[in-house]
Amino acid sequence: MKKDNNKTENTKKNNNNKKASLTREIVLDLLLEADSADRGKKAVRTDRLIRDVLDKYDYLDTRDKAFIRRLANDCIEKRMMLDHVIDNFSKVKTSKMKPAIRCIMRMGCDQILFMESVPSSAACNEAVLLAGKKGFHGLKGFVNGVLRTIDRNREDIKWPDKEKSPVEFLAVRYSVPEWIAGLFLKSFGSERAERILASYLMERPVSVRYLTTEGNREAEEKWLSEVKAAGISVATNPYYIHAYDLTGVDGVAKIPGYEEGMFAVQDISSMLAVLCAGISEGDMVVDVCAAPGGKSCFAAEIAHKGKVLSFDLSDAKVDLIKENAKRLKLGNLKAEVHDALEYDSSLEGIADVVICDLPCSGLGVIGRKPDIKFRVKPEDITALAELQRRILTNAARYVRSGGRLIFSTCTVSEEENDQNRKWILDNKELLHLKKAPLGKGLPESLNDMAGDGKSYVRFLTGEPDGAPLMDGFFVAAFEKE
Repeated sequence: MKKDNNKTENTKKNNNNKKASLTREIVLDLLLEADSADRGKKAVRTDRLIRDVLDKYDYLDTRDKAFIRRLANDCIEKRMMLDHVIDNFSKVKTSKMKPAIRCIMRMGCDQILFMESVPSSAACNEAVLLAGKKGFHGLKGFVNGVLRTIDRNREDIKWPDKEKSPVEFLAVRYSVPEWIAGLFLKSFGSERAERILASYLMERPVSVRYLTTEGNREAEEKWLSEVKAAGISVATNPYYIHAYDLTGVDGVAKIPGYEEGMFAVQDISSMLAVLCAGISEGDMVVDVCAAPGGKSCFAAEIAHKGKVLSFDLSDAKVDLIKENAKRLKLGNLKAEVHDALEYDSSLEGIADVVICDLPCSGLGVIGRKPDIKFRVKPEDITALAELQRRILTNAARYVRSGGRLIFSTCTVSEEENDQNRKWILDNKELLHLKKAPLGKGLPESLNDMAGDGKSYVRFLTGEPDGAPLMDGFFVAAFEKE
């Protein structure tokens, strides 16, 4: 009997080892695909790449998929930090390593430094096995030696001096290009810049909004009970009564009520942008750059018997909006392909509210889309700010007299936000817009983020200190004269 028990335990151990090797090999292949696209200068959304990989390996259990997501995300968003640590202890710098070895080293380093549930010995052993599987048998000793040296000296890692080289410190410690570190330092000061950048590296929940069209509070409570019964942790977001932050989610489509369209996935700052628009029941709303449709769908819910015209540049983007609207049963939303740079005379003066959530550098959503920080360049900001003005010139003509225009971005750069707000106010003869108070959806606890008579608000990740994380957003309200 004892031999049979030992045999069973050995079988379990071998199966666990095989699963551990499989999950790491999946992550390595994913990272190599992202690395190859990056070197080829292709625009790849790594969050979508991770999602597609997890869909492919949906047969894996929840814990294995969570490990894949965590390790892949870490190696992408902490890339510069991990390379700095590895370069501290390796004679061959990461920039000179073969792509597969570089990715294996990042994976091993991340597990050693940041994943307490993984023994360092396992991280090192699995890295060596991966090197062998990829045909680098001669480098197995190198991989093992460097990773074990990192493990032994983890308390003695040399970081850039925070006082003498603040830009380099922020860039390395929080894994952003130096130009972004410098921009944040100049815009927010040392303490706030570090808090925001540190917040980008924190794990984020899945933020959802329960549709009020689905029923009364009793129906909402029943749905929440079903979500919790599925093993998902639920935290009520303090900024909107129907918003919730979910953790332990094994794919959005597996959240109870998804197929029935009981909730929408949307960050709280995006929800607040719509609430600040001041939409009323029965309003005609035009959303000029709408994909994937989160704001359009929320606007349609609020407008209720009103109508939302939702536009974007391509069939693929418009299909995303239509899919969301169909799942959420929003029959008052109509989505069509339309280039916001092209003026459409049929829309002249028809809208009670125009939503202009415009193309931007995305520096406010790095926490959710870490590849942005490696893809966006400083010169992009000026080009995007100019693009925004061209779109605003058309969009302003769609607002009726006395109607409202909401200008928003998911970035934090002054050129794309404050300067373009000022440009709108300085060009009254062209746009016929004046500043207006934000809608009543701005919570009192966030009033400190608003300015100029609460006519605009800037949301920053990590602020207020200790509050639920939100994306960085800028929202400004205007009224048509």
